[in-house]
Amino acid sequence: MPAVACPIPGCDYVTADLDAAIVAAIVAALITAHTTTHTHGATAAVKADRVKRPVISAAGTSEDWQYFISRWSDYVEATKVTGRDRALQLLECCDEPLRKDITRSAGGSLTHKTEAEILAAIKKLAVCQENTMVARVALHNMRQDRDEPIRAFGARLAGQASVCKFTIECPHELCGRDVNYTDAILRDPLIRGTADSDIQLDLLSDKNQDMSLEDVLQFVEAKEAGKRSASRLLDTHVTDATSDMVDATSSSYKKKHRLALQADKKETCTYCGQIGHGVRSPARARRTDCPAYGHRCKLCNRDHHYESVCRSKDRPLKGRPQSANCEGAVFDTLCTVTSSPASKINRSISLDHHLFDNMSQTWTKKGSQPQPFAGPHRI
Repeated sequence: MPAVACPIPGCDYVTADLDAAIVAAIVAALITAHTTTHTHGATAAVKADRVKRPVISAAGTSEDWQYFISRWSDYVEATKVTGRDRALQLLECCDEPLRKDITRSAGGSLTHKTEAEILAAIKKLAVCQENTMVARVALHNMRQDRDEPIRAFGARLAGQASVCKFTIECPHELCGRDVNYTDAILRDPLIRGTADSDIQLDLLSDKNQDMSLEDVLQFVEAKEAGKRSASRLLDTHVTDATSDMVDATSSSYKKKHRLALQADKKETCTYCGQIGHGVRSPARARRTDCPAYGHRCKLCNRDHHYESVCRSKDRPLKGRPQSANCEGAVFDTLCTVTSSPASKINRSISLDHHLFDNMSQTWTKKGSQPQPFAGPHRI
């Protein structure tokens, strides 16, 4: 049986000349296996997205117009539109108010005009004329925004410079062409508008003072990248140091707290006057350890402390003049005795005060009389 060639156009693959008895099945298998190489090798066609038509509005700037011209050129190149269709597509780039103004200005439709004539008509209404000097002053006053990459700032400068007309006619008589010196001008506003003062200082102090615009961009770009890397590295170190500080502070706090508890147990309790359970232990600890817990003080009529440590015994009693409290303090002290020294709890016991009545010649239960007190004189 003769050899069988690959059915794919342009392929030179041919099967071997095999025996007729087994040729049919083997040839079919060989051709099937071979066609898989064409399937895997072929790339599926990817459908490209439709190119968006640029849009232009009225009262724009010269920079906006330059951007529109660039987008229109790309659109024409992508769509391959020609002839009358190109004129229609160009007019469709105008928004509705601008399209209406162009039609009114031309006195009718512009579809029969050339592309250059339509562009000139659009530019008259879409671009507000600007003074070149004002545009140049605005260029030199531009500043880099915070966190704005230097390349983005350079792009903004280039957009503003496009309307500044940094061109000059060649002085040579035989040339007559315009020379564009925008890059030489852009270097100075770029250096002046750099946001980082440290990078600006390094740039001005560099030994190479004849850098081109691209050299300045690369210099600042490298400095910005270094600062970002150093900032991230510093953040990592600060995080580690903060973690260590927190651990050390926690350990120091626990140690101080433990020492404070040990020292507190050696102090006298302010509720019972004894030692061993802290100066001001919480209620749950005093319920089991403090003997004064549950006792009602007779001086202030409050619970959980003894009269000997009552804070109200040295304070003036309500409804009694301050002078009377001060004058009777000596008598109150004389009429107060403490419990037996053998007692574990030191308590103060108040005795009833008596005065001798000369008329009846008897002692009567009565409070002490206030003593004379000389107050300050008022002028």
